[in-house]
Amino acid sequence: MVIFQPEPEANVNQPIPVVVDAMKLKVQNISPVVDYTGRLEPSKKAELKFEINGKLAKKLVQPGEHVKSGDIILKLEEFEIYKKLYELSKRNFNLQTKEVERMAILDKKSLLSKSQYDKTVQKQIELESAMYRSKQDFQKTFIKAKFSGIINEINIDEGDTISPNSIVANLIDTSSLDLYVEVRGDVIEGLKLNMDIEVSSNQITSSGKLISFQTSPNLETYTHLLRIRIKDERFRSGMLANAKFILPEINKSFGVPVSSVLSDNGQKFVFVIDEKKLQKRQINVITRFDEIYVIDGNIKPNDLIVTKDVSSLSEGQDILISSQ
Repeated sequence: MVIFQPEPEANVNQPIPVVVDAMKLKVQNISPVVDYTGRLEPSKKAELKFEINGKLAKKLVQPGEHVKSGDIILKLEEFEIYKKLYELSKRNFNLQTKEVERMAILDKKSLLSKSQYDKTVQKQIELESAMYRSKQDFQKTFIKAKFSGIINEINIDEGDTISPNSIVANLIDTSSLDLYVEVRGDVIEGLKLNMDIEVSSNQITSSGKLISFQTSPNLETYTHLLRIRIKDERFRSGMLANAKFILPEINKSFGVPVSSVLSDNGQKFVFVIDEKKLQKRQINVITRFDEIYVIDGNIKPNDLIVTKDVSSLSEGQDILISSQ
């Protein structure tokens, strides 16, 4: 007779170890780099409007054309009439000015009364006032370019009736572009006006100047609006672009993947591996950049922590470390 020793019964209640990815904590001096995205816009934009009612007589330019500062873009039919009225008022003023000069000579020679001279001067003042009013009326019959740039859009055609203060054209300056981005409060620490900021878009990298930033945050988003100016012909208005910021160095800190941190009831934890079992350690998040948290707390150098899928783990759980 052959006697066989029975196989030990399997412990069906013994948990199966979970395979996890892990990393060792190292103390580092960390210089966080963060990217923020915004859209490139022309550095100068102007919405052009007439101040009076009228009919459009002529479009002197078309959308896409370049204009110089002071060039006339649009004219009303009233242009010629108001131009003649202005020229007439200017001529009357010039004639009266010469009359005042002649009267001044006679006054010095005591060849006319003081009242006669005063009336002549008063007439000059009245004509000067009329001339400036006429000039203002005339200047309302046309629109000039406020700066050199490109006509981006014209919303009216010749013969159309114009209403005051309705936008009839848009002028943009594309010689430089502005990138607007909203950043967290820790980003503006150490920023200075006119400092260089790296900007990239569509695999094009260039340098821009920081020309303005909000020192107080938006009360709704708690972010700060920054404006970066770029002069690079490779960029175009409307493109999405990234601005890179190097934050102040954080000394003697731990940098861990965002995926390694567990949020639980408003607190943050990491799982430390001790003899193939998990320990749940509370930590503090100092800051975040990209997919990295800078942390401190109940941890020390060379602690082995789980790097991802932490939401499904628990204190005391048996684990195996992945060979990857």
